[in-house]
Amino acid sequence: MAKDLEMDLEERVNLFRCAMGFQGIPDSELEKIAHEASVGSFETGEAIFFEEDPCKSYCVVAEGLVRVSVGSSSGNRMTYLLAGRGEPLNLVGPFTGLPRLLSAEAVSKAKVVFVKRDAFLSFAFRNPQVMINVISILGKALDSANGRVMDMMEKPVEERLLKVLYTLYRKFGVTLCFTSRELAELAGTTPESVLRAIGRLRGLGIVSTARGRLVIKQSNLLAESCENILWI
Repeated sequence: MAKDLEMDLEERVNLFRCAMGFQGIPDSELEKIAHEASVGSFETGEAIFFEEDPCKSYCVVAEGLVRVSVGSSSGNRMTYLLAGRGEPLNLVGPFTGLPRLLSAEAVSKAKVVFVKRDAFLSFAFRNPQVMINVISILGKALDSANGRVMDMMEKPVEERLLKVLYTLYRKFGVTLCFTSRELAELAGTTPESVLRAIGRLRGLGIVSTARGRLVIKQSNLLAESCENILWI
C-alpha cells in the first residue's frame, strides 16, 4: 500500500456523503470523520487485508474495484462482494475488532479510505443512525448469502450463473470484464463449468465473449430468468 496525498478533505467528505451506511448523517459529522480518515493506494492484485487479520480500521472504497472473498483449506474461493466507490469492505469488524474469514484485494487500481476503529466507534455512537444503516445492510447481505447457499444446493450451474450475470449487469452495465475463474468464484462452481454454461448462453445469443470480456446481448432474458439479484 502506498499512502495517497491527493485526496483532500472535501473529497473525503464527498465520499462519506455518498457512502453506503452514512445516509442521514449531517455534514458536520461527516467532516469530523473525514478529518480522521487516511487514504491508501493499491495496485491491481494487491491485498488490502488478509483472512484472520485483526480489524483495526473501517474501510471504504474511494476509487476502483475491490474483491472481498473467503477461501477454504483446499484452495477454493467464493467472492462475497465486489465493492466500488462508496462501498464498505468490513461492516462487522469495526464493531467487534475480531479477525474474520474474509480477505480483500484490488481488482483494479484502487484507493481505499481507512478510519481507525476507535475513531469510527466514537462516530457511530455519536450518530446511532449509522448502526441502524449497518444493520439494514447486513440484513440484505445475510438474505443474499442464504439465498446463494440454497441456490448451490438446488440449482444447476447455468441458473446460478444467470443470476450472477444479471447482478453484474445491474451493477456494472452490459460489458463485464471478468474471467471465468472470477465468475466461478461468484457462482460457487468451477471455471470449466462456467465456460460450458457461457458457451450455451452464447449459442442462444444471450451473451457474446472476447478475451477477458463478456457482453450482455439480451438483458431481458436474464431478467426473466432471475427473481432477484445477489448482494455482491
